[in-house]
Amino acid sequence: MKNYLLAVSFIALFCISCNNKIKLIENKKSDYTIVVSEKADSLTKFAAQEISNYIFKISGVRLETKTNINENGKYILIGNELITDSKTIIELNSLEEDAFFIKKIDENILISGNNAKSNIYATYTFVEEFLGCRLLYVNEEYIPKFSEIILPEKFKIYKPAFSFRRTLFPGIRDEKFRYWHKIEQLYNWGSFVHTFQKLVPPEKYFDEHPEYFSLVGNHRISDGQLCLSNRELMNLLKENLRKKIEKKPEMKYWSVSQNDCYNYCTCTDCEKMYDNYGGISGAYVFMANEIAKEFPDKQISTLAYQFTRSAPTNIKPLENVNIMFCSIECNRSMPLADDKRSSGFVKDMADWAKLTNNIFLWDYVVQFKNYLTPFPNFHVLQSNIQFFDKHNVDLMFQQGSSRNWSDLVELKQYLISKLLWDPYIDADSIINDFLGKYYGEANSYIKSYFDLYHEALIENQENEFLNIYGFPLNYYDSYLSPDLLKKYKNLMDEAEKSVQNDSVYLMRVFRARLPVDFAYLDISLNKNIGELSYFEKSGGEITLREEMMNYLDRFVELTEITGVNRINERNFLVADYYEYTRRKLNMMIKPNKAKGKTINLLTKASEKYPVGKEKSLTDGLFGDLDFHNNWLGFEGSDMIVEIDLQKSEIISQVSMNFLKAVNSWVFLPIEVSVEISKNGTDYKKVGSIKGDIDDRNYLVKSVPFNFDFEAVEAQYLRITAISLKQCPEWHRGFGKPSWIFLDEVLVE
Repeated sequence: MKNYLLAVSFIALFCISCNNKIKLIENKKSDYTIVVSEKADSLTKFAAQEISNYIFKISGVRLETKTNINENGKYILIGNELITDSKTIIELNSLEEDAFFIKKIDENILISGNNAKSNIYATYTFVEEFLGCRLLYVNEEYIPKFSEIILPEKFKIYKPAFSFRRTLFPGIRDEKFRYWHKIEQLYNWGSFVHTFQKLVPPEKYFDEHPEYFSLVGNHRISDGQLCLSNRELMNLLKENLRKKIEKKPEMKYWSVSQNDCYNYCTCTDCEKMYDNYGGISGAYVFMANEIAKEFPDKQISTLAYQFTRSAPTNIKPLENVNIMFCSIECNRSMPLADDKRSSGFVKDMADWAKLTNNIFLWDYVVQFKNYLTPFPNFHVLQSNIQFFDKHNVDLMFQQGSSRNWSDLVELKQYLISKLLWDPYIDADSIINDFLGKYYGEANSYIKSYFDLYHEALIENQENEFLNIYGFPLNYYDSYLSPDLLKKYKNLMDEAEKSVQNDSVYLMRVFRARLPVDFAYLDISLNKNIGELSYFEKSGGEITLREEMMNYLDRFVELTEITGVNRINERNFLVADYYEYTRRKLNMMIKPNKAKGKTINLLTKASEKYPVGKEKSLTDGLFGDLDFHNNWLGFEGSDMIVEIDLQKSEIISQVSMNFLKAVNSWVFLPIEVSVEISKNGTDYKKVGSIKGDIDDRNYLVKSVPFNFDFEAVEAQYLRITAISLKQCPEWHRGFGKPSWIFLDEVLVE
């Protein structure tokens, strides 16, 4: 190799001057050999094999792989092990960890970084940019077929905009997908986010040392934050972190950060710290600094999240304190920098950037409450990542739907991965290239859907808040209007027809249409308007439309075919949604003797979520899985409802639903009872049901309470629901008012 390098002249690193393009494959043969050192690591050797494999897939020609060279050959050189030329070694050593170059040396090509990871990054970049291949999704490739391969002249250095790039999508769990798209695992992290509860477990320390934990109101609570003004607590954090570091001494990053809730400490000493440092975050930076001094060779990461998002004053993070800055509250209908509603976030970003360049940005890019809701935020992805790049962000994490499928997830993770490497690429070209290669003949229909729902959102972007915790019904007045839903459905129907004879493309279209089908069905379930209705009248009787029921059944069938089984991050499954929908539909078509009748609330309903007050209990509209829609709420009190049926009726069943949404402080009643009366004065209890108030799962549920009893004559009913009134001790809202929510009352 030494003689060879002396015999050739090295061109400039950004060489574009050579006019002679390299003919890698010509007339079904090649003059080139792939060379990788015998001493190379296994990943670099694998990289050499991958280049050979892809050239063969494209052309049918297999290049030989060797471990040595001579002066007369033509070579593709993989890795830096055989390089002895001092200039090239200096160039390689100057590259940062993940950077690499694809360098032309006369008619030869050097593909290398300065480590195994950058070598495989370089290899897959060569395969994509020079050979035209694509890894579109996990195990889903695009391979062009050519009898000749002539390499374009665009040899250059490749440097990442961010030193750490992570996307939480299905591809992150596939090694080849990670290497191809240059995204990373948490290899250097000993602990990652929300670690107070792990470093100081309340089950171990709370009973004996409640003073270590947050004072909220008049109570120390176990499921909140820590009391950072407590010196003993600070020493305990250091000691327990030390024990963890001793088990994984090779790890660089260690998170010492708030739990995923509010409930920060309000004791006098903590409040003084907040005042001294211009905000709550100052106490958390102080804590991180103290720990960072103890472990100067480690990076101590702490959160700027929710109540700690604003930067402090009178204190700066030490160099080995990493600030994990989060965008959870932000709107996604407009770029952050252009959106007045995001001005607070933009200011906080700028303030942190003035304090430190050690910032880990945690961004959220899917709809977490409903993965299967259309979520047109592609138009803000690039501008937001550019915004972060300009504000001292060096580590980037884009939280998607993890291992779950979400709206156009294949395209989203593909595009974001490329933007994290280079935020200034031509994103539109990337999108168009992907759609054309991924959907084949269906491309034009999927692209029309993509364009149409973005256009509709952008038209309403000043008023629309694209929330990562929304529901389809939230966007009924903009990009999920009835007219647009019908257009989306028609486009997906046409897309399906266009590839019906190709099982690969058809499966991809099936996945692409799931959000359209889900939104159509869910809005139909909760809005009941025109064509978007599950119901029809026949002879004065309300029945379920066969067309819509078939549509619902097919949606479930497609989720089974595609393996898409989760609706949201709380593990609400498609099977759960189907059961919930069928139960709700069956209730909605039942004759209801209470519909439109007089309601008397003996306890006051909250006015925070107006739904028509007492009339909402007999208006024929049933609540969905969002407490904002068609639920009547009672905060911190029992619920007593009287219904006047206006005449004597024979009844034998009373049914209703209560909402369970523990994360939103909404609990089931302790007990619900039903009483009946003929005269409105003398009541007789006909049944009572206890609610499951010990269920701590955060999954939102609409829970039926059905009372069956012997047929009896009555004109009046009284429903009493006994509330917890305040959040229980185990809950993060302990001491604060709890809620009960009731929807339609059905009397048969």
